Amino acid sequence: MAFIVKEQDRLFVIPDLTNSQHAQIREGQRGISKKQVMLAYQYGRVIHARRATYYVIGNKEIEKYGSIKPELKAMNGIQLVMSSNGTVLTAFRNKDLRKIRPFKHSHKHLH
Repeated sequence: MAFIVKEQDRLFVIPDLTNSQHAQIREGQRGISKKQVMLAYQYGRVIHARRATYYVIGNKEIEKYGSIKPELKAMNGIQLVMSSNGTVLTAFRNKDLRKIRPFKHSHKHLH
């Protein structure tokens, strides 16, 4: 099933992107539109961590692509979590990108 976004009288289709049921619910709860998901997928920074792929819109992406797509300026902090087969698992807003790859915990050894 392809990802379809209708804007005004035009349809945008991204065949390699699908939405899970959980992602649809969370996007509705968090006020993230399908167009924002599509833009995050197209223009977001790709981070591979925790056995998933994150597409993130941060300040760097807004500076780089903000003149091309002005909608990105309102999307600071949007993150998509995707599986390896291209399904959006969830979407949320968080400007702190350090949470994606946390520091490794030091293990305390008992001697």
